Amino acid sequence: MADLYFDEAPERQLTRLETDPSLAAVFQAVDEKLDLLQADPSDAAVRPRRFTNGLWCVIAYNSDEDWAILWEPHPELGGDVAIRYLGPATFD
Repeated sequence: MADLYFDEAPERQLTRLETDPSLAAVFQAVDEKLDLLQADPSDAAVRPRRFTNGLWCVIAYNSDEDWAILWEPHPELGGDVAIRYLGPATFD
């Protein structure tokens, strides 16, 4: 099982999702993807899209708003994950 390390901005976003009742559906979708990522970062389910800079993107789909999680293997802690972005998926 991998540890998840959040950059400052995604950590703030996750806290916002956890504490804002109006974002409960978004939080649930994001939390499910984070659980998958923590369980096995090599799983294809959390590696559907790769950007040229080496970041992976997984989308947390829900009926309110789709959110993206941009992540990469932690550069210093093998087997762990660095979360670089957590927010609305406003790109294609």
